[in-house]
Amino acid sequence: MDGYLYFVITLILILVFTSIKATRNFLTQYLSEFLTAIGAIGLTVVDIQSGSDNIFIGTSSWKDVWVVLLIIFSLIVLSAIIVGAKRNLHNRTVQEEINKNLLLKKSIKTYQEEYYKLCSNNILHLFESFYTTGGERISIYKHQGDHFTLLGRCSKNFAYNKNTDYKYRDNEGLIGKGWDENEVIVNGSPKWTGKGTDYKNFMKTKCNITDKRLNKIGMKSRSLFVKTINDNNTASNPDGIIVFESINPTKITSNECNQLISDNEKALLTLLKNMKNLTKKTQ
Repeated sequence: MDGYLYFVITLILILVFTSIKATRNFLTQYLSEFLTAIGAIGLTVVDIQSGSDNIFIGTSSWKDVWVVLLIIFSLIVLSAIIVGAKRNLHNRTVQEEINKNLLLKKSIKTYQEEYYKLCSNNILHLFESFYTTGGERISIYKHQGDHFTLLGRCSKNFAYNKNTDYKYRDNEGLIGKGWDENEVIVNGSPKWTGKGTDYKNFMKTKCNITDKRLNKIGMKSRSLFVKTINDNNTASNPDGIIVFESINPTKITSNECNQLISDNEKALLTLLKNMKNLTKKTQ
């Protein structure tokens, strides 16, 4: 069989493999290695047959065409080197961008954590008189699209002072109800005992909330006051929402909470707007 037929058969096999999606994707992914293999095999064959008088094609022997074949397979090897170099450069570039992105996310998270601490500290200073027994907590939320996320929270009881990344839907819980009605107060909820059946039933009469969500809430507050915070000089949606909580069933009064909000309204609005601007920039 003429020598060129071996190369024709090889070419046909390559065309068959590239017509199948799975093998085509594999060959594309490892194109550099594939070209290197072809070039190396070809150069090896040319080296072995370079002095042969066997017919390669027509009347030309291997001896007659080995230089041409040497050039062809050398170019294939060179192509493999170029393809590999480009792929490595691309991979390095992609990895560098991934590393930059990870560093940026880490910086943003640190930045947000620091602002969360700042917001929480401000809550403590603005509403110091509210904290009388250790069983109180104040939280400020921002509204984003169809949900709320926590901006800052303060309680003198560490167990109630934990941050959360939970996103409350704006039709969920007393927060959602307060968003719709501007102001909501709940007093006299039963103490959580056992599986909290009485507490759950009570809260579900006050707002739209599930047992699953109530189970996950760390502070089973027995009195709460929820109110929207808004700059009345604008016609836009409220800037956020504030929640006063206590494990004392009679601690919360709307008069006290409204007075605290009124006394600190300017500072509260400034704090809330600055925090909202921060979260917009870091999303």
